[in-house]
Amino acid sequence: MKTYPIVVSGSRMEDKAIKRVLTKAGLAWDGIEYSGQVTERRLKKLQRFAEAQDPKLTLRITNALGRRRADYRRRYFSNHPPDVGKRYICVYCGRWMKRDAVTVDHLYPVGRVSRDVKLQKKLERRGIRNINDPQNLVAACQPCNAGKANSMGFWILRGRIGRHPGLWFARYLLRMAVIAAGVWSVYYIITLL
Repeated sequence: MKTYPIVVSGSRMEDKAIKRVLTKAGLAWDGIEYSGQVTERRLKKLQRFAEAQDPKLTLRITNALGRRRADYRRRYFSNHPPDVGKRYICVYCGRWMKRDAVTVDHLYPVGRVSRDVKLQKKLERRGIRNINDPQNLVAACQPCNAGKANSMGFWILRGRIGRHPGLWFARYLLRMAVIAAGVWSVYYIITLL
């Protein structure tokens, strides 16, 4: 059975609440914090009980899957060659960027993955070994990366679809066709006058 490393901590005022939560879960409290391994079932019970007991009580899941590494940018560039010539394409908006302008983004956000066991399991099913896996890293422009922040939902969909450079070329060609059709129709109307 898989276990998850956790840390339970709080301020001195919460000691009784923490002790109750850990005792109910069958874990030992040393007076400062508890850190150790728990099963997923026990972890869910612990989270529910901690939330019901005291909203100030913090329960952190700490593990290698959800921890940002210092070399994730280098890892991205070593596994992803430029999309067009020497340029990368932002997966969210299609902007072309030089390598030094690229902000490498974690498609599934570090903050969310580090706290959510279900999300960790989802990543494992997708073959993503940890949050810094090249499959979870994408090229983004600075405004898109800042706009996405810790969000998921539609941003994940945009990122997964936007990884394919052909999509952005098709979009570009479609826009040019629409512009050309618009210019042609304006020319046609002017000649009729």
